[in-house]
Amino acid sequence: MTDRPTLALLSGAGASARSVPLLGLLGRHADVVSWHRRGDASPDAVLVTSVDLLPELADADADADVPVGVWIHHHDEIDRALGAGVAVVLTTQAELVARGAVLVPAVGIEVDRWPMVAPVVRARGRLAAGLPERHVVHVEPGSEPDGGDRALALASAVVVSGPPTLLALALGAPTVTSADTARRLGARPGRDVEVASSAQHAAAIAEEIAADDTRAASLSVRARRCAEHHLDLGRPAQVVASRLGLDPSTASAAGSLVDRRLGELRTPAPSPVRRRAAAAVAVLQGDGEGSSA
Repeated sequence: MTDRPTLALLSGAGASARSVPLLGLLGRHADVVSWHRRGDASPDAVLVTSVDLLPELADADADADVPVGVWIHHHDEIDRALGAGVAVVLTTQAELVARGAVLVPAVGIEVDRWPMVAPVVRARGRLAAGLPERHVVHVEPGSEPDGGDRALALASAVVVSGPPTLLALALGAPTVTSADTARRLGARPGRDVEVASSAQHAAAIAEEIAADDTRAASLSVRARRCAEHHLDLGRPAQVVASRLGLDPSTASAAGSLVDRRLGELRTPAPSPVRRRAAAAVAVLQGDGEGSSA
């Protein structure tokens, strides 16, 4: 048995893939099940992958009080969704945000989980680790970086394409990537990342960046900013969880307020500041019987 709420996913054939990264984060607050395989369970919220599937909820006599979220792709779908009384509308189309949709990046990462590592901090880390002053990390296509996120956090510059590029950008690594990856992530060549036409070209650009502190610092800041503005999955997940009523019920008012303020300051999740704040709030929460000190 569990006190966690249940979130059901109602999806058509082949349409659930877009929801998987988001569901991974919503799964922190709720048990995720398939709508079609929920059995006798009554979900506490439902996420639907298309407005065309909303009538299926009505046909199943779903509880009208259960909040529903639905993915949309076009302006005309917003009216249909709102007319059906959904609690939240999700989209990958930035132009639909003005009409109240929550923008969920098609490719994203929980940015707050990864603190930005500025070039000066990288240099100190390399010195402590016994690495060269100029240290370029090459991530082979289709593979993860050797040494994981620590390798990306210590690099003077990173040559990477594909999915690991998300982590490089979130960490603020000066990044050299392919034109295809830059396009997929919405990263601006020459500003957020540098783009290379070949492995040899990428290696040469990375060495130039490693030797130029000003260029590295600029790329680092813009890489992180690109991740925050275009690739962040964490904040949309928080909004969706809230509107679907999936927020942890045990969160105290004080803890929630402090957490919101730290979020506004973009304090990373693993930050010592957050740990100290959580410890301080825990002391205040108590059990209603006063201090045992």
